[in-house]
Amino acid sequence: MASTVSAATLSVFIQEEITLNGVKQGAKIQHDFPQIKQVDERVLTIPTHEVNVLLLSSSAGAGTYSTNNFKYARITNLDDTNFLRVTLLSGSAGSVLTQKLEPNRSMVFTSTSISGSSAGVSFDAFSDFTTVKAKADSSAVDLGIFVATT
Repeated sequence: MASTVSAATLSVFIQEEITLNGVKQGAKIQHDFPQIKQVDERVLTIPTHEVNVLLLSSSAGAGTYSTNNFKYARITNLDDTNFLRVTLLSGSAGSVLTQKLEPNRSMVFTSTSISGSSAGVSFDAFSDFTTVKAKADSSAVDLGIFVATT
């Protein structure tokens, strides 16, 4: 059976607006991701212990996206009080990147490539992240996630 899903272009806009001393500042930037054939959007409740929120592998499966087909992901902390600890892990290279995601803030990923080290050594090469984990600060937090793949 041939697929009846037609590929489309995902458009993402980033816009800053501020007026300082009567002068408008900022920009509006559009990023287009062509040939998107799958999008997933959902809200997850993140507890105060670490849980997986996005998985990448050589092939797609339940809750797992193909590394080669990954194009875009956005995660948003939907809470108005508590932060999230978001961690990207690379199974092959052992790279770890952790960031604090403040309330009502988002993180965007347009590539699977990361580099990092818990030992603090200098940058040398990229590896693909395989897991995105999240942990709520002091009480459960709702997290919005949007993923697009080809």
